[in-house]
Amino acid sequence: MDIFQILKKDHQKAKDLFKKLEGTGPRATKSREKLFSQLKNDLEAHSHGEEVAFYPALRENAEMVDLINEATEEHAEVANLLEELEELGPESEEWDSKLSQLKKNVLHHVKEEEGEIFKKAKEILEKEEIQTIGKEFQEAKKQATAS
Repeated sequence: MDIFQILKKDHQKAKDLFKKLEGTGPRATKSREKLFSQLKNDLEAHSHGEEVAFYPALRENAEMVDLINEATEEHAEVANLLEELEELGPESEEWDSKLSQLKKNVLHHVKEEEGEIFKKAKEILEKEEIQTIGKEFQEAKKQATAS
């Protein structure tokens, strides 16, 4: 499977999890904890996969360096928000607004990635590379979830 299909599938899964989380009320702490745990694990594995397999292949191209650096910074922001949310817990009054901020950051990242980064990457990468990076990405995600 090619890297672009895999990434889009992951992006959609994150959007679906945000939707499910938003459908829970402050009293549904067990549901929120379960959904948030899944979202956190998925986002962390996804970021790891991109940083190990996808981004290095693009960073070699001078046009892509700034975009990849920005995307990596966005991963760090998301990681910080995930930690803050985990520390707060779903019963906290601040949790909903933090979750909203996380969603905003993730959706912004997805929009830039599926727009600008994918467009340029498709011009740079050969078909074979797209498949190879897809396999490497999936392997990196497995390693991230195993640890």
